[in-house]
Amino acid sequence: MLNLEKTKSELKKYSFDYNNNILCGHTKAKIKWIFPAGIINVMAFEQATSYLFGFSPKGINFFPVQGDWNIADNLFISWDEIINFKIKNGLLENEMIVVTQSMKIEMKINKIVAGNPWIKENINYLRANNYFYNK
Repeated sequence: MLNLEKTKSELKKYSFDYNNNILCGHTKAKIKWIFPAGIINVMAFEQATSYLFGFSPKGINFFPVQGDWNIADNLFISWDEIINFKIKNGLLENEMIVVTQSMKIEMKINKIVAGNPWIKENINYLRANNYFYNK
């Protein structure tokens, strides 16, 4: 289960300092197939991968997580490498789009996670410190 203590503990393994700069989210769900069955359509989605996103004045860390929110790896992209960055506000989730010379990353960022009020606090902190709008 996601909680702040577990998150901080996992981030220490990657020498990432928690300073109200972590959010959680997942890959955008993509539809694998649709089966029309009269008035009801059956849809199958690709499995989404969960992530922790670490923002800093240097760039963004992408931490894919497995199982019980254990960090599996770390991808760092500096702000200098990012040629386009957008956060689109949504009702329940925000959409984050990061474009570099070699890739385009589209992710969903959770606005609220049950039992984790720090997520909302972190969103407000990141907005106040302009981490969402460096480009």
